[in-house]
Order: sequence, then structure tokens, then C-alpha cells
Amino acid sequence: MKHTEFFAICLLATLTGLSSGGAVDVDPVEVERMFRLPQDDWLNLELMGTKAGYAHIYMDNAVYEGKDVIRTRIDMVIEVKRGDWDLRFENTRISYIGRDLIPRRFTVTSNETGTEKRIEGRVKEGVAYIETTLAGKTTQSEKPIPPDAIFEQTIPYLLLKEGMSVGDEHQLRIFNLDLLQSVNTGVKVVREDKINYEGNSVPVYVVEYTMDIMGGITTVAWISSEGRTYRTEIPLMGFPLVLTKTDMQTALGEAGQVDVILNTKIYPQGKQPIANSSRLKAALRLGEGNLKEAVKIDHRQNLISAVDSPNSGILEINVPAVDLSNTPSLPLSLDGSQIELAQFLKSSVYIQADHPAIHAEAVEVLDGETNSWRAATKLCRWVYENVSDKNLQTGFGSSIQTLKTLEGDCTEHTVLFIALARSVGIPARICAGIVFQRDAFYYHFWPEVYAGEWIAMEPTLGQLQADANHIQLAGSTLESDSMLEYGEGVLRTLNQLEIEVIE
Repeated sequence: MKHTEFFAICLLATLTGLSSGGAVDVDPVEVERMFRLPQDDWLNLELMGTKAGYAHIYMDNAVYEGKDVIRTRIDMVIEVKRGDWDLRFENTRISYIGRDLIPRRFTVTSNETGTEKRIEGRVKEGVAYIETTLAGKTTQSEKPIPPDAIFEQTIPYLLLKEGMSVGDEHQLRIFNLDLLQSVNTGVKVVREDKINYEGNSVPVYVVEYTMDIMGGITTVAWISSEGRTYRTEIPLMGFPLVLTKTDMQTALGEAGQVDVILNTKIYPQGKQPIANSSRLKAALRLGEGNLKEAVKIDHRQNLISAVDSPNSGILEINVPAVDLSNTPSLPLSLDGSQIELAQFLKSSVYIQADHPAIHAEAVEVLDGETNSWRAATKLCRWVYENVSDKNLQTGFGSSIQTLKTLEGDCTEHTVLFIALARSVGIPARICAGIVFQRDAFYYHFWPEVYAGEWIAMEPTLGQLQADANHIQLAGSTLESDSMLEYGEGVLRTLNQLEIEVIE
């Protein structure tokens, strides 16, 4: 139950910079002067006030396809230590930017899965041609890049070009290397300040910028008049992530203990939730924001918001009994009204439903069963019983990786189950939210299958039907190459959601 750390770490590199959202009149000579290449910066990284890693940013001149470009390499390492387990996330992103500030190429490598994930993109005529490789499989995609979108590393040049002044506001755009799409970004120069660096007081501008994703994420950066960023604060997911410019020795120092799970669980008020219950009624309240934008509303969950307060309401969850007479046989015959179900049978970067080993295992487990619900329950039991090493050592494992290691927590149980189900023709998708266990609600992943209707299941905890103590939060139903879209409800609720159980 630790996918909150995964979302925070994947988003971190994205939120440390900006890029422009309007056509920029640039002078290549001025660009080189403003960037003052080469640049070599080390940054200390703190999570909830404790050292948790570092970042190293290096920018220099390079040549790409015979043209002079600016090359940026950002290495980021985050260690989340808690007791006897240690999660280490490594991320390297290299980008090539033309002297006209137009993106040319990018490479992102990371090991949040315990094995390397590599994304390579080449930009030509407004299209990014992307290859993503994970667990030995490469998927290809094409994403448009608007002519006014550039990488975040160019923001110091853009701010300095305009001449930073308190009160300045800009509507900008960033090509997000995690979502692989352009994101509208609002920038405001808030005030002047001073920051201590190596014993000297450095004048800086405090700049706020808000990315139009997941309800809006605002980052604060302290930028000098020379364009160097000395501090970045990211109020991400309810706990602050802070990057501070420092020396190499300090940046590479040992990380401390950070108990992310303890700081993100939600203690409910009122009655104690009952395990395996088919009904839950609870009063929910957000510190700020609209509750209906944070909680998913569907056939299983109903939310009645307070008329005078959109941040509070009554949530009712009812787990319907499965009607075996309505569960179709495999393979499903999708008519015109059900064609949208086909998208939940596809493979993706993390869910390799078309891998021969996945399909072979699913066929063996089903042993000839053709009823879609009975087949799903067989797969659910198998995942629960066979992923026996239920640890937190993997950041976000893919389905094929989990099949090989048979270890992991809720994320690994979920992606393996979904891959097995899809491989034999059962539509399946990811649910993200919170679940009550022992003393509190914890952030969690679980799957949902289509067997005549959508039914939530629980291979991590060994429940065939997920009980009513599973509260699904807002987010996409389709997974992307990063799965960051499942963090939307988490971002809107972390350290903000209060729960009072009524019945």
C-alpha cells in the first residue's frame, strides 16, 4: 500500500521547472549567454523535513543531427527508508533543446519498478515519436507537441528575457516528460527575497507556478537574477518535497528515516468499520476543494454533498451480490454497445496482457473454466496465494516482473491480476483509493473486472469481492505509460480527508 510514494517521486522531477506556453522570439547568441553554459548544480532533497536524496543538474553545449543544441542531464535519487525496508528510486532524464528553444530529443530512464524503464522520444515537425521499454518489451506511440511548448529547463531564460518584476504573471506551457503531453502552467513572480548559500546572502525572486493537472499543483521556486534556482518547494501530496542548492558532498550524504505510510494514513472517527462488510456509510470532509472531484461516483459509490459546503458530504458504498445468471461466458462477445470494453483487454507498459508467460499461467489457473466471474475468482485466489512475499521493496513492478518474482504489495498484485484477466478475455481495470485495515484507512490499489457488470476485487487482501471499506478516489479508468493519472484523487485528499464512519 505504498503507491503514494511512487506518484510523489515520479512527479517530483516534473515539478522542478517550467517552460513557455507562448511563441518566443529568441536570439541564439542571447540564449547561450543567458544559460552561461556549462552549468553544474547539486541539490539536496528533503521529504517531510528529512534528507531523502539528491538531484544533479548538468547543462552544456552539444550537437544533435548536425545542429548546435543545449543538452541537459538531470539525475535524481530518492530513498524512502522505514524500519527494515528501503525503497530507492533513481531517475535520469536527458533532453536536447535547440537554440530556438524547440525540443529535439529526450530520454528518461528510471528504476521505480526494480528493473529499468526507458523512454526515448524524438521530435520532428510537431510530433514526438516515443518508444517505451520495460521488462524487455518496447511499445511505440506518437504524441503531438504544439509549436509553443518547450521543456522546463528554459524557464530561467524566459523569465530573464522578460525582466523579472514582482507581480509579473505569465501563462506558460510545459511538455511533461511523465505524462508525455503539454500542460498549461501559470507563473507569478510573488516577491523578492534573500537566501543563504555557502555563507552568502543571495538576492532572489520567489516564483510560484501552477500546473493544470490533478486539480492544480503549485510549486514555489527561489530564482536569482542570473537564472539559477536555489530552492524549490513542492507541496506534493500533503507532504513537502524540498530541493536546495548545495555542494556535492552534502547532496550525496546519507538519507534519513522517512515514514511516509504513517504520515499518510487516515484515522477514522465514529464507528469502527467492519471487515468484509457489504455496506459503509460515512461523513467525508476535505480541508479544501470539491469533494465530488476527489471521490469517484458510480454504481457502487454514491456521494451526497452538503448544499452549503462542497468540501463535505455523505458517502454510501453498497457491494452488490454477483448474479451468476448474468455473468457471460468466455470469450466475451462485445456488441456495439459494449465496444468500449475492448480497451480494457489491451496490453500496456505495466500490464503485459499479451505476454506468452502471462497467458499460459492464466490458462493453467482457469483449467477450462469459461464463466467470466468464476474465472475471475480463480485468478484472484491464485494471485493472493502465490504472490506470497508481500513486501514493499518494489517501487512499481510490472505484471511480467511480478509473475517472475511473485513478490510485491498492492500495486504488484493488481497489475498481475489485471494482466492475467485480460489475457483470457476478461476486461479489467485499476481502482485507486483507500482501504480500511486494522486501525486506519491506507492508500491502496485494487482491480475491477467486467463480468456482466463491473465488480471490484481484492487479490492483495484475499477478498473475492472488495468489501465496502474500499473507497475509490478520482482518477482515470485507463492506464497510461506512467499511471500518474491514478494519483489525482490521492493528490486531492492526502492530509486533507477526514472520515467519520456512521454505519
